[in-house]
Amino acid sequence: MKSVIVWLLLGLAWTPALGSQDGADWLMKINDAASQLNYSGTFVYIQGQRIETMRVTHRAGENDMRQRIYALNGAPREIVRDAKQVWCYVPDKKLGVHEYRQVSKQGFPNLLPRGLEHVVKYYNVYKGSKGRIADREVQQIVITPKDEFRYGYNLWADEHSGLLLKAVLLDQEKRPIEQYLFTHVEIGGEISAQDLEPVTPKGELVWYGDARTENQSKPDGGDMPTGNWVVEKVPEGFMLTRKIKRLSPMRAKMVEHYVYSDGLATVSVFVEQVEGESSVKIDGVSKMGAVHAFGREIDEHQITVVGEVPSQTVDLIGMSVRRKL
Repeated sequence: MKSVIVWLLLGLAWTPALGSQDGADWLMKINDAASQLNYSGTFVYIQGQRIETMRVTHRAGENDMRQRIYALNGAPREIVRDAKQVWCYVPDKKLGVHEYRQVSKQGFPNLLPRGLEHVVKYYNVYKGSKGRIADREVQQIVITPKDEFRYGYNLWADEHSGLLLKAVLLDQEKRPIEQYLFTHVEIGGEISAQDLEPVTPKGELVWYGDARTENQSKPDGGDMPTGNWVVEKVPEGFMLTRKIKRLSPMRAKMVEHYVYSDGLATVSVFVEQVEGESSVKIDGVSKMGAVHAFGREIDEHQITVVGEVPSQTVDLIGMSVRRKL
């Protein structure tokens, strides 16, 4: 997800009503809609002074899901993804990044990387007020964390279909960090193959990432049975959901990648061997929008922890990473 002024103008202030079960049911409806519906539309992404407008086209399907997101302002950018792969097109720099989707097969704007029953243990989930977004009636869902290790969310879903039309990420003081908001959306109908094709031909770009042919069935690295590192401390509720060895796209280096989730928030831990000054090094906590990162070097390896979570979360996790004995 990706701060809001617009919501003040819309007057969509909330008052928790009913109970957590009602809000939790809406979360399931939102999650199902994102994976089961065809839709296309224009949305605005706001983070601090940064405002971007994007076009999204999404075709649902268990085996043929495909999605294209295209930037409508600024330098041309687009992302095309299916259930297995992601292609990022950056034509003004003549480069592209291609990766196999080893961590998540979810597409924008899916939620719930883990189960709903886990979410309600660590967040309060309520129905809020009704409103109107992109000329459609919407229901607000308010999600507040039960501790200081997670952010809160304000969500607005289309009342009829459940598709998420607005999302605001909130810090511990309930101040907006980032948001996206649909300004126009069409739900349902056919999505043609042409609607999902990138504007820039692949052959015009220099590609980084997985250099295999697309016909190969298994990516380099992949799931690790054990891994060489261990995270000794995570906030309550965060659990290891995936550990893989993957190629770092821009540097052609293999890294160990450990993914932790509490059901909504996701934190990634990357471990790579330090190779002189050529390695990218992060020392301590840094912040870009909603994303906090923590870095440290240990035993000639760079530890990097990244997630849309408060700084204390990445600090706690990063300081506890140890080489497995």
